[in-house]
Amino acid sequence: MRPRLFLYVCLVLFSGWTTCGYAILLKATEVPTAQDSNTVTIGNTDKPAASSPEPPSSASQKPEQHNILTQPSADFVCPRAAAKASAIECFLDAVEHLYTVCRQVKAIELLEFGFDQAEKGANGLKSEFCRRKQKASLPHYFEAALREAQAMSSCEAARLLNDLYIVWATTIAGLRQSPNETEAEYQQRITVPYPAFAAYRQHVRDALVGAGQGPVQSCPSLATFKP
Repeated sequence: MRPRLFLYVCLVLFSGWTTCGYAILLKATEVPTAQDSNTVTIGNTDKPAASSPEPPSSASQKPEQHNILTQPSADFVCPRAAAKASAIECFLDAVEHLYTVCRQVKAIELLEFGFDQAEKGANGLKSEFCRRKQKASLPHYFEAALREAQAMSSCEAARLLNDLYIVWATTIAGLRQSPNETEAEYQQRITVPYPAFAAYRQHVRDALVGAGQGPVQSCPSLATFKP
């Protein structure tokens, strides 16, 4: 009995090992189905790789614009005439006002550094900047005043406006100190333009009396002046 029992046990065990081995072999050689291909495995994913963000288009990359010579408003250029709808009156006011602005800046430099040192090194940069700024600002209002005078057929007013512009450009450049000039002489010199500004204002207004009522006439071209 014992030999038979031992033989039976051996057959059972041998057949079990064979079956298990065969099952493992079938599993290893099994072709994956479509459902299995959707599974995500470590190191190899079926999910599409995330695309890198596209650089913004040139249309969305608009450079910030800066206007270096921003045109000042009439409220600053001609504060006493800004409410009037007259380019000529604005220009007549601007001539004196902008000259006074730079004169006050120069006065601050004189107080801060003294008359003898006011233009040494970088001490006079503020007044120099003021002069350059106003020279860049006033032409816009001057040209508007000229157009208005010519539209009214007042050639005399246009000529006077042109002359006043030349006087203004000369006097604002004269805010610089002259060599060998005393402080008293300088202070007296920079007050001289005010009576001239007032005289031109009156002459222009007189020339505009009755303007625009006669036949339209073409004014002669004026010499271009660049301060």
